[in-house]
Amino acid sequence: MFVISVLWTAFFVINFNIAMMIPLLPFIQRDVGLTATEAGTVLAAFPIVALMSNLALGPLIDRFGRRNFIAGGAGACAVLFVLTAASHSAVLIALCRAGTGVFMPMIGASVFAAIADYIPAKDRGRVAGYVTSAAPIAFLLSMSLGVLLGGLLAWQLPLLVLALVCLGLAVSAATLPPTRPDALARGRITLQTYRQRLLSLSLDAGTRLLLLSYFCWSAAVFVFLGLYPSWAVQRGLAASGVGAIGVMLLLGEVGGLFGAVFSSRLARLFRHPLGLCALGALVAATVAFAVPFGAGLVAFQAVAYWAFAFCRDLMLALMLGGAMLLVGPAQRGSLNAVMNAIYQTGATFGGMASAWLYALSPDFMGNALVASGLFAAAGVMLWRIARMAPDELPAG
Repeated sequence: MFVISVLWTAFFVINFNIAMMIPLLPFIQRDVGLTATEAGTVLAAFPIVALMSNLALGPLIDRFGRRNFIAGGAGACAVLFVLTAASHSAVLIALCRAGTGVFMPMIGASVFAAIADYIPAKDRGRVAGYVTSAAPIAFLLSMSLGVLLGGLLAWQLPLLVLALVCLGLAVSAATLPPTRPDALARGRITLQTYRQRLLSLSLDAGTRLLLLSYFCWSAAVFVFLGLYPSWAVQRGLAASGVGAIGVMLLLGEVGGLFGAVFSSRLARLFRHPLGLCALGALVAATVAFAVPFGAGLVAFQAVAYWAFAFCRDLMLALMLGGAMLLVGPAQRGSLNAVMNAIYQTGATFGGMASAWLYALSPDFMGNALVASGLFAAAGVMLWRIARMAPDELPAG
């Protein structure tokens, strides 16, 4: 249980860090006096650096152990969050966010690889679901704490709270047993190591399809979610009021929590956990496509968003947990790191496409169609992986 708590906290920190800047940014702009360009720089600093950091860290994590990187990354992030809270200029805040982009991937690229280090194979799916449940909880808390603490008290408080959580995570992770020697990569790390590791992940049929499907999933999520709240407030549920829409979104995220927690139990009904993931993708595609047709219907949108969040987090748990079945122990950190980089890339492209599509089609039909198509593509690829014979998948 202690291991699960540490890994749950690690995944919570990752998601809270990503989500908290959205509600905090208006208050930072007000107090620090950021221009629109400076605000964009503050938001972009973390994902740009984190993308490069994820790609660089994978072989290092596999070589020196997941526990060490979780503890070290959490400790460094605790210091950076305090420095961010103490900053009073756009340059310093952006630099601190960029620094966080260096060290936060040390945690993110280690979490699901560490599950395979400490949890028996038969329990990994269940534990992956528990750990993934941190994502919807982090989203709910980051939004509420960001608005309440940032608006009523000071924008620095959520950062200081997260710094304390990171400090506790660093201390707790340091007490975990070290990664077993047989689960670590050996030899020197060179440019050839990176080339071979990335090629081995991309050329294998199972991992190649998984990485492509993960990109489609992350892009689909942000194509849909990027402007869905705006559409609901401006057009879809304009007559219902902001309060009702806020409650609907809050209840919908509870669906995400259920999807993460019950993913492993539902996966037992399928030959391979990614088979359920494929089904979840097709349900999400159907829900996304149907959303514009329920404009003005609060009950319809509430059920649709609950189902969307359920499928979204169910897929996240199954893909991250199932990915570790596709590679050997000494490659899990690299695969986890590449998946983090792909998630950030998909989220960036999805967010940009979301705004563009909504500008072209304010009835949300463009967003719905593209998100639906991306989910369907992910579902087809995941089903292909699930249908592979055992000898087609790498030993894990």
